[in-house]
Amino acid sequence: MQDIIQISDMTVDMIVKERTKLEYIVDNCKYETPEQICELMTAYTLLIWKHKQVGRVYDLYYDEMAIVEEGGGDVAGSDNVIKETLATLASVPNLGTVFCEIHCVGNPEDGFRFGQVVYNLASSENGISKYGKGPGKQFAPFQDLEMCECIMKNVDGKWRVFKEWAVRSLTGFESVLKKD
Repeated sequence: MQDIIQISDMTVDMIVKERTKLEYIVDNCKYETPEQICELMTAYTLLIWKHKQVGRVYDLYYDEMAIVEEGGGDVAGSDNVIKETLATLASVPNLGTVFCEIHCVGNPEDGFRFGQVVYNLASSENGISKYGKGPGKQFAPFQDLEMCECIMKNVDGKWRVFKEWAVRSLTGFESVLKKD
């Protein structure tokens, strides 16, 4: 298990160094091996959630893709992925993602299937959600557990996440956002 350093605990030099490394991975992926896809998805996840580069969703997801979520909360299209991402970041602005597992199978001809399991560390302090101003509660490790499986295909000459199935411990997430 890795240690997580949240953006709020980093110096400007640390932030720039980490972003530069992650952007290099994204910009130079060859899309040839499952290992490259795992490294790519880790970099994208951290750029979007930790470094708040939400516009990267448009680089990563096929515009007409679908995320099938538990409880019927499906999300269609990259614009809606952006809206959900922004709402989550507004709720817990210091979100930090810890990777428990990431795996991938596939090849450049048929595409790739990858999955990841993460949990998030954050507090609702300074956040705002549909429940109002955050009460300042902190996530415990594994309280905001997320699991997903994705299909990545080359669509119109660009590698994109084509479909995703996602599960999140919504009860744990909401318990940090709601006042007692």
